[in-house]
Amino acid sequence: MTTTQESTHATQHLTGKEMIPDVVKRWPSARAVLDRYGLHCCGGPHGPAETLSYFARAHDVDQGKLLRELEEAIALGLPTTEPAKDDPAGSIYRRFFLAGIAATLTAGATWGAWLLLRLGFAGSFRELGTFEVNAHGHAQIFGWVGLFVMGFAYQAFPRFKHGSLRRPRLALATFPIYVVGLILRTVGEALQPSPVLLAAGLAGSVLEIAAILIFAWMITETLFAPGAKRSASDHYILSAIFWFVAQAIYDAFFFPVTSLASTVDELVQSVGTWQVPLRDMQIHGFATLMILGVSQRYLPGMLGLCRVPEKLANRLLLVFNLAVAGEIVGFLGKRLWGGPVFVSLLEGSTLAFGGSCVVLALRLGVLHRHGEPDRSLKFVRAAYAWLMVSLLLLAAMPLYAQAFGGFSHAYFGATRHAITVGFISLMIVGVASKVVPTLNGVPATALPGLWAPFLLINAGCFLRVLFQTLTDFTPVAFPVAGLSGLFEVVGLTIWSAHILRVLAGRYRFAVEGPIVGGAPVQALPEHNVGWLVRAAPQTIPVFERMGFPLIRNHLLRETVANSVNIRQACRLRGVDEEKLLRALDEILCAPQPRPTAVPVTFVGRIREGECEKHDCESGPLGPAPRQVQPISSPLHELSHGS
Repeated sequence: MTTTQESTHATQHLTGKEMIPDVVKRWPSARAVLDRYGLHCCGGPHGPAETLSYFARAHDVDQGKLLRELEEAIALGLPTTEPAKDDPAGSIYRRFFLAGIAATLTAGATWGAWLLLRLGFAGSFRELGTFEVNAHGHAQIFGWVGLFVMGFAYQAFPRFKHGSLRRPRLALATFPIYVVGLILRTVGEALQPSPVLLAAGLAGSVLEIAAILIFAWMITETLFAPGAKRSASDHYILSAIFWFVAQAIYDAFFFPVTSLASTVDELVQSVGTWQVPLRDMQIHGFATLMILGVSQRYLPGMLGLCRVPEKLANRLLLVFNLAVAGEIVGFLGKRLWGGPVFVSLLEGSTLAFGGSCVVLALRLGVLHRHGEPDRSLKFVRAAYAWLMVSLLLLAAMPLYAQAFGGFSHAYFGATRHAITVGFISLMIVGVASKVVPTLNGVPATALPGLWAPFLLINAGCFLRVLFQTLTDFTPVAFPVAGLSGLFEVVGLTIWSAHILRVLAGRYRFAVEGPIVGGAPVQALPEHNVGWLVRAAPQTIPVFERMGFPLIRNHLLRETVANSVNIRQACRLRGVDEEKLLRALDEILCAPQPRPTAVPVTFVGRIREGECEKHDCESGPLGPAPRQVQPISSPLHELSHGS
């Protein structure tokens, strides 16, 4: 497009409702402005399927300023920019997310479910070995949580600062170092005692620490880049990174201490003394502070939650850090020296941490009603609910111990599970369900609601927390607690399969067709059935009338319909493809009724094969092509050859 042409189009005032792909395709020079505010490779060559208004909110940019700069760039015909196809920073998150999924579906959640089954059917916590339980915990914290945090940080934090990742090759190098270290450390601990595996595990810890130190340096450099505006969320992230490093070093000390224990009593004593502070560093210091920091920067923009005042957030952060330190010192002092001072410090720190979490969650407005429905929001809300539950259980632990007659391993484990699975894992699932489609140019509204994973993970967590606590009172609770892990693993597996489909481009063909304002204007043979009925619910009666009566079933629309395109569905049911497409196009072209306070008895009539020009041939940016060329992509060819 020439400068003259762009200047002509610049007279059209941008409202913020325009879709980024439409803007970039029509006015390529606009991309330079969007890249300056952190777009870069996000969403593919034309950007993610989101509006300019959403982009401004998500990237913390004044919408008026963004629109003015876009209009100026269009008018002046600024040089266009193209995302670098070989830029490693554009897709660095993929390997970390995939490795995190692999970690939780093997040595993490899946192995944990197997251990839980053994515990449930044996009816005793003594059934499980210390090393295999700790190896499972290591895989979850360092693998599932650590890998997702690193992948998200490398991808998102530079964009939070309207920049790009510096030294992306070095960031890539941390991945194999960290993964090799994770494997050595997990295997080395699981198969203890063994001098050879002890050495392998220690080598793994050294590699993990090296990768984490490089990661910490790079993210700190990103957050404190020249000209970058710092916020309270940055301070939370930096605090979390500090605890990430601290727990990795502490864990490297904890591993040989337990592995070199000469007797069972010495092993129990070592674990009882040193393990709880490690978990406090990992869960409260690293994971929780990282989530709270990202929540303040990410959730208001992406999901429309409230912004926490900077002064309040910084004051709460001071309390958080002091509380984590107090938990560590209080527990170690209680175990090593005893005395009411350390007990009070421990209990006071726990209450301070929990109270600060409640204040922050309320100011974020997690439970408020929001105008823009989003499939990730239910995960976020449930996660914060589980955080409150876990902190309430933790605060009540002294009362429970007094009533129970001593420390309860079952109750303490239930409190940890409520925060590790209920809060941390649900937040990972929810945020990734939003981030991965966005980075791959797929609108979340075109994807399944993920209700099955949501219900299964929450059900498994509820059963685990409740029935593990009840094992203190009745052995009947053991089998139910043992089976709870299967719910969680199945839920995570379904979710992982969905994320893998998005990463593999399985849903891309659903939005590469004729889209105006996020809705289809013509049905194509390669359109995914599930996507089409979600994007255009008025097509459901057409499918039903043309030979697909089960399309009315919500569960089938969210499962079976997502696995076939229109051409495949027609072949399976023996339906005339051309006839179905014509019927779908007719309903897609028809103007949709708008809500009104006055009953409407006549909305007009459209002749067969025609549609209103205003509705079908124009979008928010002007005329849209009437004839749509078939999609040229591997998925398109595959659908034609199936």
